[in-house]
Amino acid sequence: MKIEKRTESLRFVRDEKKIPGVMFGKTIEPETIQMEEKDFRDTFKQYGLTQTFDVKLGRKKHQVYFKDIQRHVVNPNVVLNVKLQKVEAGDTIKASLPIVLLGKEGIEKPGVLVQLITDSVEVEFGVGQGIQNIELDVSGLGIGDSLAIADLNLPQGIELVDDPKKIVVNVSETKYVEEDLETEEVTDPMDVEVITEKTED
Repeated sequence: MKIEKRTESLRFVRDEKKIPGVMFGKTIEPETIQMEEKDFRDTFKQYGLTQTFDVKLGRKKHQVYFKDIQRHVVNPNVVLNVKLQKVEAGDTIKASLPIVLLGKEGIEKPGVLVQLITDSVEVEFGVGQGIQNIELDVSGLGIGDSLAIADLNLPQGIELVDDPKKIVVNVSETKYVEEDLETEEVTDPMDVEVITEKTED
């Protein structure tokens, strides 16, 4: 992804359909930057918040990852600011990986609830070993079953930092009452109490 050094105001950059940000790291001084919105979205879609990729600033290339993305509170599709952290070979990255449930639709039905208790897991990994998410198959679970972080299948190179006993998902029974439209009670308008607002004379 190509980035540029930012020299204009934040408002000017955003009016030009570009996203402002900063790049920092142990071996460089923090640099205010900007990038094309399309380039950002394409790169983020491919690498997410955990995988490293190359950016080019002037004639220099840097290996970075998205450390943080600031979004608009009302409209999350609007990206206000991006932080890129530069990494070197041998560095360790700590990140929060989202947990994606597989097979949920096969067991969840009226009266059966599949509840995601923990939606992410804290891990660490070396540069170049990051993944976007952790998948958890729940298709074999029944009512009363649960899975913890220890049950996650982490790829080689991904080390767990989180508490392995923390519950990720459980399956519970819920009350399900089928509505009977034919026996729906009809209220007589004469039985409805009318409340009027008291006004001062």
